[in-house]
Amino acid sequence: MGQRQGLLILSGLAVVMVLLALASSCGAFDDEAGSAGDGGRTTTNADQAAGGADGAAGDAGGSGADGLKGSAKASKLLLDSVQHYTDLFATGQKIVGTTRYPDPVAYSKAYADPASPAAALAKFRISPNPEADTTYLAAAERARQAYGKHSSALNQWSRDMETMKEDLGSWVATAAQYQQGAVAQADLDAAAATVTKDLATVKGEVAAVVG
Repeated sequence: MGQRQGLLILSGLAVVMVLLALASSCGAFDDEAGSAGDGGRTTTNADQAAGGADGAAGDAGGSGADGLKGSAKASKLLLDSVQHYTDLFATGQKIVGTTRYPDPVAYSKAYADPASPAAALAKFRISPNPEADTTYLAAAERARQAYGKHSSALNQWSRDMETMKEDLGSWVATAAQYQQGAVAQADLDAAAATVTKDLATVKGEVAAVVG
């Protein structure tokens, strides 16, 4: 009886071994190992991704700290402000052109026509209203904050921008008088030359502000 039980146990073990061998040959254990391996690789990739993100954050921090980004931003703010006034001036010049009405009566008739240069200039003086435009002040303050330090050159730029803005307003008023026949072409040209010079001055000063 004992020998028979022993043979049965050995037979059972042999069957188990055969089944295990068959399962192994079919790759059942490889899938499990592969899954475990993939899990390990996923962890490694996650770690690498985290490391890459940390590196990118470090680069961004360094870029913001070295001051170059701040000065570049300040420069753009000031140049954009100068361009804004340059565009206003160019728009006004395009509206006025060389149209000069011979007398107040002719001007009044033109003013009543919405498509006339007289009406267009009047509308231009209301909106965008260059004579009251002081957006350069906000640009100067934002540039000061971006650059991170006080600059006497920025103060000078602001003063010269104020002068430019006043001269631009004077040109607009002169243009209206020119249309009405109250001033000559030479007066309009002189006012325009002053604004052009002012714009060149403030544009050239930007480099000194962020230098």
